[in-house]
Amino acid sequence: MAAGLAGRTALVTGASAGIGRATAIALAREGAEIIATGRRKPELASVVQACEAKGAKARYIAGDLDDRAFVSRLAESAGHADIMINNAGILTYAPLLETSVDDCEAMFRTNVLSTFAIAREIGLRMVERRTGHMVFITSLAARNVNPLSVGYAATKHALCAFAKGFRLELKSFGIKVTEVAPGMVDTAIRNSSTHPEVLKSIAARKYNPLTPDDVAEAVVYAVTAAEGCCPDLIELRPRDN
Repeated sequence: MAAGLAGRTALVTGASAGIGRATAIALAREGAEIIATGRRKPELASVVQACEAKGAKARYIAGDLDDRAFVSRLAESAGHADIMINNAGILTYAPLLETSVDDCEAMFRTNVLSTFAIAREIGLRMVERRTGHMVFITSLAARNVNPLSVGYAATKHALCAFAKGFRLELKSFGIKVTEVAPGMVDTAIRNSSTHPEVLKSIAARKYNPLTPDDVAEAVVYAVTAAEGCCPDLIELRPRDN
């Protein structure tokens, strides 16, 4: 096991699959103790096993970040984390005028408000210790708006603002904040999007998307950077896009 993150603890949200799972395992490979959180216990248990196979200590705390009571419990149990990976998110693609208010609200609640809630709790504890590193997983959509994904892009624009704000307000306490913004990643997050125009657009894609491991390696780069170096924004784009 590598020693790059030995002695450090990482809290990873949305860790049951996709980018979160890959990131938890990659950080475990580097020696970090992992606290994985998400909604699905069986999948989280599998992540813990994969992290332990890398020689790392790992445990999971299952729950819904949309539940403020759970956020408080999670902060109490994982508030000592040195590294915080804000990854949890949902996605619904559809033409803007066919996007329901409920779908838009759900994306903002999970992608923005819930992320802010847990980042605030962990940030308060990092300030007390005057050390820590937060990573916000946003998207290239945080700086662009494309048809069929306007609601999702709006949440990522908001999350980008929070990432910048946390960096500006916490840097004087010795806390690093990094935004990792990938383009399309090959995960199951799009499975909830069933609109015919969306499916047609995805089928017409002429490039291979990024993999969760691609994003995880960017996170590893950020949190293993030299003490005096804080990667601010890392954008990842599929090679042929």
